[in-house]
Amino acid sequence: MSSKASRTLYVGNLPGDIREREAEDIFYKYGPIVEIVLKIPPRPPGYAFVEFEDSRDAEDAIRGRDGYDFDGHRLRVELAHGG
Repeated sequence: MSSKASRTLYVGNLPGDIREREAEDIFYKYGPIVEIVLKIPPRPPGYAFVEFEDSRDAEDAIRGRDGYDFDGHRLRVELAHGG
């Protein structure tokens, strides 16, 4: 059984006006998503945590979306560390 952290991605360098639905659109094709938590500080870029049901889907999403150009922002996608 994998830990929660192994299924949760950290997604950095998000535009300040991104909405949860847009974040979901970036990742839904990789597999079922449990939760998306967007964090948009007063001064962007923002970041998000995207939790997948399956760690293999999370790994596929890293391969497919790390460096992805979203609205002029190059996303940074990696496994989240910690709980």
